[in-house]
Amino acid sequence: MNTKILSIYLPQYYQTEYNDKWWGTGYTEWTACRNAKPLFEGHCQPRVPYKEYDLSNYSAINEQAKMARQNGVDGFAIYQYYSLGNKLLNVPTELLLEHKEIDIDFCLYWANESWESRWYGQNPETLWEQQYGGKAEWEKHFNYCLPFFQDSRYIKVDGKPVYMIYKDWSFKKVDNYIKYWNELAINNGFPGIYFIKTVGGLNNDHLGNFDAAFEREPFFTLNKSLGIKGKLYRYMRTRVVEVLNRKYLIKRGRGIVQYQMNYGKCCNVISKREMKNSDRTILGAFTDWDNSARRQYNSTIFNGVTPEIFKECLKTQVQKAESCNSPFVIINAWNEWGEGNYMEPDELYGDAFLKAVKSIKFGDGND
Repeated sequence: MNTKILSIYLPQYYQTEYNDKWWGTGYTEWTACRNAKPLFEGHCQPRVPYKEYDLSNYSAINEQAKMARQNGVDGFAIYQYYSLGNKLLNVPTELLLEHKEIDIDFCLYWANESWESRWYGQNPETLWEQQYGGKAEWEKHFNYCLPFFQDSRYIKVDGKPVYMIYKDWSFKKVDNYIKYWNELAINNGFPGIYFIKTVGGLNNDHLGNFDAAFEREPFFTLNKSLGIKGKLYRYMRTRVVEVLNRKYLIKRGRGIVQYQMNYGKCCNVISKREMKNSDRTILGAFTDWDNSARRQYNSTIFNGVTPEIFKECLKTQVQKAESCNSPFVIINAWNEWGEGNYMEPDELYGDAFLKAVKSIKFGDGND
């Protein structure tokens, strides 16, 4: 199989000074998971993981890497939080770089957005601002990433290190940035950088200087494939419900779930969608989505999730990617526990999502 299966990876789950300041001493994503409450009858919260690990310990990352390899996940697309030399949640990624014995391929996925206090129904307040600067700052950013690019495990396409960007639309000079980074890459012995933009929210399908576009699920489908009526309904409902919850209901211990959708219906739309731009499109799949652990009633929740539906959707996405020579299919996500969006084993599904990937990657006699 030429198309690699990657999974988005959140480098959280360890104590930091800034999370202590913003959310309380000892806060990690596990705190949010433990505190989650069911919001309606049949709502499966809290989610209980197979174990609560600490990603400031490289052995935990090594265990994840082994689990991924054994189950057909070729690599991690690891979120990077970087702004003018300031870094958040960088310890696990730097540990991965330091410990060459960790057997997993990886690439960096720049989550270029400000951090805001939107969780738990608060009024938004910027906690950490995403800024970009100019060429001097871009070069500093490149030099920080360079040792990762030079690592033998770093994922490359035609010799170019893969670098993903989450919100290209918020970076007004992104095409200039890409051009400059390609120059720096060539000066450092690479043929360039393989830039992937994310499509799923406010951005468009125009590639500009990007090499490919990643259809990040489920939000590519929610924003691009529900039709005018479906998109308008979602937009109006989420905005109105968020205001009602924040201003009136949550203060009284009540609330309305912002948006719900059937998982099978969404996966069916994903599977039936024709692929665009062939090898310049990176298809996506997703295991589940329920971010009520973070946002309580102001959340999006999928109902009717099963690993079997996930397997069939992922299988179709891989087949489409293979037929168009697309290098990756990217699953959202490996370990977004606060968003109910993970492949790792839990009390609800066991290791069924991992087994689904394994059967697609290696075959199980039933495909």
